[in-house]
Amino acid sequence: MQIGKYLKENQPIVYTTFLNSFKNHTLSHAYLIVGNPGIPLYESAQYLAKSILCDDPSPLACDNCITCLRIESDNYPDIIKLDGAKGTIKKEDVLNIESRFEKTAFETKGIMIYIINLVENMTSEAVNSMLKFLEEPDSEVYAFLTTNNVNNVLPTIVSRCQTLNFKSVPRKKVIEEAKSLMVNPEDAELLSYFYNDSELIANFLTDKEESDNYFEAKKGLVGLLEIMEVGNYKDVIYYSQKNLIPLIKSKEELRFFVDLLSEAFEDILNIKANRGISLSTYATILTNLSNKLPHIEDSLVEILKARNTVNLNVNIGLLIDHLIFKLVKEQHDGR
Repeated sequence: MQIGKYLKENQPIVYTTFLNSFKNHTLSHAYLIVGNPGIPLYESAQYLAKSILCDDPSPLACDNCITCLRIESDNYPDIIKLDGAKGTIKKEDVLNIESRFEKTAFETKGIMIYIINLVENMTSEAVNSMLKFLEEPDSEVYAFLTTNNVNNVLPTIVSRCQTLNFKSVPRKKVIEEAKSLMVNPEDAELLSYFYNDSELIANFLTDKEESDNYFEAKKGLVGLLEIMEVGNYKDVIYYSQKNLIPLIKSKEELRFFVDLLSEAFEDILNIKANRGISLSTYATILTNLSNKLPHIEDSLVEILKARNTVNLNVNIGLLIDHLIFKLVKEQHDGR
């Protein structure tokens, strides 16, 4: 994905703000990048970091020089990245950054940068360790932090950063642009929940390792919706134990499955409330479920609770079993 183009076209205020500071040598030493899930915050943070180090900025990161290519391939020792999307960020992770940055930079540029994606997924101990680091920045150290919800970030962190607010691209636009890139309409709709950019969706589908996780989760979702549409609560439990639990084997697949299920139930709720939906390719089955399922709001709450526990050290099968039990209990109790 061409992040520079994305920022210029879809985030012009952020692009102009950062570019002016870059040109005028007035960059902040810490940025907090804020935006809804699906917006390429992590990718944007890496692009802005690359811009500071780029050998030939034009006007920001060129993406072609040796330095940009090394950063892209995680082969630049003076940039450290922590990704809260892949698990909880702990105190030890932050201490590793501090320890590394107490030493001299490896590269001749002398600039060191750390990127922390989704700072809301840090432990309180990790946050406390980072606060001191933010309070006393070295002149050649820069930080890029991202969050999906600034309200979940300590005010003391927010106050030490320059905030860059990203706006969401309308989901319908993302879906239509993805379809123009030859993405299957069904996948364009589902993946627009995860990626607020059509090129990101198209690129994701070319990454076999990542997309395989999605397709397994999608298979589980479709099977679950179909059995919920035509079967009773016993049929749903049987499907879960016989097919769904054996299918979802990794945490990556589990994340996708729970998020896809959340998408579906949000649209079921939208149908119930006579609002528009995003998953038009699933309109028939979702409409049927909106007429069949009771307590949809309560079911959605249970799905969101399950999503909050995915990053914890939980047994995948037990989590799915617990979630499906909660969903069918709502269905059974409503009869």
